[in-house]
Amino acid sequence: MTRFLSALLVATAALPGGAAAQMSPFAPDTLLRPSGGPRIVMLGTPGEGVAALRLAVPLREGPAEAGAGEILRDLAVHRMETLARPVGVRVSVSRTPWGVAYAVEGAAADFEYLAYLLREAVAEPNVTGPRFAEARLRLRAAAQQAMETPEGLLLRRLRAGAALGLPPLGGTPATADGLDARMVRSVWRRSHQSSTMTLVVSAPVVPEVVLAATRGLGAPEADARVPIDAPMLHRDGPDAETLRVYFGEAFWSAPVDDPHGPVAALLVARHLQGKGDGFELGAHLWELPDRWVLAVTGIAYPRRSSAMHAAVSAALSGTMATMDSEKVARAVAQLRREIMLRGQTAGGLVDVVGRAMEFGGDPMAMVHQLEALSAVDLTSARSYLSHLLEVGPVRAEVRP
Repeated sequence: MTRFLSALLVATAALPGGAAAQMSPFAPDTLLRPSGGPRIVMLGTPGEGVAALRLAVPLREGPAEAGAGEILRDLAVHRMETLARPVGVRVSVSRTPWGVAYAVEGAAADFEYLAYLLREAVAEPNVTGPRFAEARLRLRAAAQQAMETPEGLLLRRLRAGAALGLPPLGGTPATADGLDARMVRSVWRRSHQSSTMTLVVSAPVVPEVVLAATRGLGAPEADARVPIDAPMLHRDGPDAETLRVYFGEAFWSAPVDDPHGPVAALLVARHLQGKGDGFELGAHLWELPDRWVLAVTGIAYPRRSSAMHAAVSAALSGTMATMDSEKVARAVAQLRREIMLRGQTAGGLVDVVGRAMEFGGDPMAMVHQLEALSAVDLTSARSYLSHLLEVGPVRAEVRP
């Protein structure tokens, strides 16, 4: 087995970071790079007898392919749940800004079965059966619903303006109609190459076991392909019916590894609490492949729309004017506490580390983000919000 290990992988013996970073539960114990296989990141085990695995698959859709990743997610969930239910294994599939993430959690004694579930999850999807047709219908219904409700339409317009042409992960009703079996299979073959995947493992097993259990993942090695560049299909319909005015501003924010994005969103949300006098206000934080987007929205009947507009437009400046060191420290502490709590279970640990790695691929990304989060203070938070105001927002509105 030692000969097999040395011949097929490159292991990083010395991980980056100092001694304090190495003591972090989010710091990898072992990094493996099998030839032609997924990059493997092995973590500690926060729970006795528990194993968790998260397999991230990079997936970029062309405009006409928008929604294909969601169909692959839908089909994989069905396959995994069917196999996992009899043995009590937790499974999940999530669509992220960078691709699709497949996760399993169960008893460490069932590690080989957990790995088998992942192999089935990323295997070629069945695009000829009724489940595929049902997945397309669900995708189309969700996209249609987002365009028929005034709040959904507002958020979609804001995201479209701030995302600089990135197609929505759920596509549009028209792209859902165009996602036939050939296109979805093509997206799977292009994206689900084992050599592009990243597997994060928290389990009491040795590297040889992980390597042996994860061979044969994904699609056969294929020629390099690129997403279809055909324009995204639209089928414009009437605006959503509403009796109220929906207005929002979205700010193209910092890179997603910069914790000022979440801190600012939390500060703005707290500032807006109780500020709506006869109207509703809200703060949103969206994660794009490379940037955060901070959005502020308001809903009001026409007679209060002017006041609502003013409150939305003053949200960031008002937050800056009223925040102090204690408010910033509380926001930082809350975000840090949420991350640390998630890391106390094997499933939460692989999810936190795996998701942080999807942007940039750094196995120490979560450690570095926690260090950066601890450095956020009143001065840096004010500077961050000031920069957003200088750049200015994208605006959208839905009216009766």
